[in-house]
Amino acid sequence: MGELHVRSHQQRQGEISYIVHPRVGGQGIGTEIGRRRPAYGFDELGLHRIYATCHPRNLGSSRVLSKIGMTYEGRMRHTALLRDGWRDSMVFSILEGEWRSTA
Repeated sequence: MGELHVRSHQQRQGEISYIVHPRVGGQGIGTEIGRRRPAYGFDELGLHRIYATCHPRNLGSSRVLSKIGMTYEGRMRHTALLRDGWRDSMVFSILEGEWRSTA
C-alpha cells in the first residue's frame, strides 16, 4: 500500500507514494501509511528530504500529505502524459529537521 523510493543517494532525497482503494478512503489508512514512510526514510536510510506528489484534484491525498507535516511546495505542470492529456502534479515535502521536531 505504501512505498518509499530513494531518488538520489548523493542528495539524500526520497519520494513516498501510496495507493488507497476508494472503498476504504477516509478511514485514516493513507495517513497511517504516510506517517510510517518518513520515519523509515529518515531513521533507517538517512535521508534529508522526502517528497510526494499528487493530482491537483486529489483532495484526500493533499490533506494526508499536509496532515503528516509535509509542506506544499507548488504545482509542476505537465508531469505525466495520460490517455486524456497532460497531468499536473502538486509537490509536498518534509525535511529531516522538520519531521524530528514534530515526531
